[in-house]
Amino acid sequence: MEGEKDPKSSVTGDDQSQKKKPSPYDLTSNDNPGSVITQVQLRGENYDEWARAVKTSLRARRKWGFIDGTIKEPEEESSMMEDWWTVQAMLVSWILNMVEPSLRTTMSYFETSKELWDDIKERFSVVNGPRVQQLKSELAKCKQGGLSMVAYYGKLKALWDDLVNHEQALACTCKGCTCGIQIKLEKRREEERCHVFLMGLDDGLYGTVRSNLLATDPMPSLNKMYSIMVQEERMRSITRGKEERTEVMALAVQASAKMKGREIKNKFVCTHCNRSGHDEASCFQLIGYPEWWGERPRNDEKVVGRGRGQNRA
Repeated sequence: MEGEKDPKSSVTGDDQSQKKKPSPYDLTSNDNPGSVITQVQLRGENYDEWARAVKTSLRARRKWGFIDGTIKEPEEESSMMEDWWTVQAMLVSWILNMVEPSLRTTMSYFETSKELWDDIKERFSVVNGPRVQQLKSELAKCKQGGLSMVAYYGKLKALWDDLVNHEQALACTCKGCTCGIQIKLEKRREEERCHVFLMGLDDGLYGTVRSNLLATDPMPSLNKMYSIMVQEERMRSITRGKEERTEVMALAVQASAKMKGREIKNKFVCTHCNRSGHDEASCFQLIGYPEWWGERPRNDEKVVGRGRGQNRA
């Protein structure tokens, strides 16, 4: 009818401002029991890395509350009970999909995701003391040893990342924290990494630059230090290339001088023995062979050196 509006097509300003708030119970068409929500698979020794990856993925889907217990189970008579079990079944399937098949077969069956998560944590979140000790020992002994700056930093980065996976980071648990402890802890860890990076550099090449950086207040960040060292490495490479070219040119000049000397020497021809390289005034057949000549053949059948007698008849 003219003048009437379709209620589905008419949206007031208030309706636009009031958007539907996403619910943790919501599941999209892409959510199914066969979904793999992260590429990190639980192998046993990588529990910390796996747990962080799963936690991040579930938080992105507003489902982490079912794991940590903040989303409580509804009352038995509640209309949300069916949705609760639907989400629980989905979460259990997702968690199992991210477990290596050989481990999955050894796990007990649990209906709720929290029970499954706690069981996996109790089983695989073991004490990492020996591995942490090993990684810290490798960091203390990690030296550049002639490696390029990229290779050396990459070696350290791999050890640091592995250490983060095994060493639980401290975090503030109080609500409304104003002390900034998390920022201070991150800054301290950054400074420790800077010292490890600088101490492992080759002394002969980067000792001076390292001393200058250590004397800087405040100390540059790790990324800034790495950038400075890469630039220093490039400058040394350029300088070394120039020195090598200069050395090659010097050797070429020396070789050329020797060749010219030989050419000049070969211009002399002895009128006595008819050999090149010397004249009559320095001919051993006339002036006598020196002591260093040794037992080498002497072509003195016709002539005896001066002071040794006259020519043979």
